[in-house]
Amino acid sequence: MDMIRRLHRQFILIATAATILIAAVALGVLNGVIYYLVHDEIRSVMAYIVNNGGTVSSTRRPAAEGWLSGGSWMDDTPEFVYQTRYFSVLFDAEGSAKVVNINQIAAFNAKEAMETAVEAAAHGQSEGFFKKDKASYAYTVADTREGTLVVILDCTRDMAVVNTILKYSALFGALCVLLFVVIVAVLSKRAIRPFIRNAENQKRFITNAGHELKTPVAIISANAEALALISGKSEWTDNILAQVKRLSKLINDLITLSKVGETAPRDVTLTDVDLTMAVRSAADAFRPVIADAGKTVETDVAEGVTAKAEPRFFGELVNILVDNAAKYCDDGGVICIRLAAKKNGKGAVLAVSNDYKDGARVDYSRFFERFYRGDTSHSSGKEGYGIGLSMAEDLTKLMKGRISVRWEKGIITFRVELN
Repeated sequence: MDMIRRLHRQFILIATAATILIAAVALGVLNGVIYYLVHDEIRSVMAYIVNNGGTVSSTRRPAAEGWLSGGSWMDDTPEFVYQTRYFSVLFDAEGSAKVVNINQIAAFNAKEAMETAVEAAAHGQSEGFFKKDKASYAYTVADTREGTLVVILDCTRDMAVVNTILKYSALFGALCVLLFVVIVAVLSKRAIRPFIRNAENQKRFITNAGHELKTPVAIISANAEALALISGKSEWTDNILAQVKRLSKLINDLITLSKVGETAPRDVTLTDVDLTMAVRSAADAFRPVIADAGKTVETDVAEGVTAKAEPRFFGELVNILVDNAAKYCDDGGVICIRLAAKKNGKGAVLAVSNDYKDGARVDYSRFFERFYRGDTSHSSGKEGYGIGLSMAEDLTKLMKGRISVRWEKGIITFRVELN
């Protein structure tokens, strides 16, 4: 259930991120085009004024330029002459003002116009923008036969249009994203409802079937032991008891896996646990089995290591990792169990490693998948059903820790970090 809910949240986050990206790109391109068109029109007007000697002609209109231009209001209305607010200053070679034209603007007198034109020319740029008293202006500086001509154009309305479009398009994009998130959250929740129900039914079936199977398995085991007592042990009774033991372990693992899957992190109480004793106990329990298989156990367990954990879950986690290491360790190999406190003193690090010369060809990204086994043909003769490592990951997450696996120089290591 928690896994489905996590996937549901991840789906909503990914879909939202994709929508935000698409909206940002679309609105960014739209606003960029509008910004370019407005600036292109402003440049066209100033270029027209420069070419007309610093004035606006009542008969000749400027032509809209640029690869995005598709005609302009300037071409169609005689009001262009009266709606264009500008002034121009012509400087001679010595930098003295020869002509000051302020007939088409009210915000500047002759002195202010000359001072502003001098400042614009001193910037060293042929064109640019500036603000004065909350108004926006564009300027251009051009060398003509008569001298240096500076044109200042009032573009307050144009900039206000651009800013308004930018503001409302951003608001519109945010509302669209919010609406999308609400719709996706509602519809996707309805869409995954059958999967949640199916997952609940599977878990319920595993739990119920596991408990039902325990009775016939126990009867088979008792009958096999009775046959061994009556007729003596044989290859067949030993084989029956071995398979019964294997089946009992599978049933217990499935039930445990189902219970772990049904447990939410909020239902787990984490306390300060002495991890040293739990790790040493697991190592001692597996030592005879590992020795009988011709392998060696090495331990490096620090004293007094504690961390926030659930005692039963941590004990099960250590058993799973050590059992997995014993199962897949190379013949005659070494299994190493290490436990140490974190460098900052808060939490612990458990590492269980073993010799595994064939590890270079294994897909480690799938190691914690439920029912996954690296030996897909199941012909290796090793016991297991791909449950243990999946359970180990679930147990680690319930204790708010992290588990990882890596292979290097013929050694595979499972590393668990707890806080």
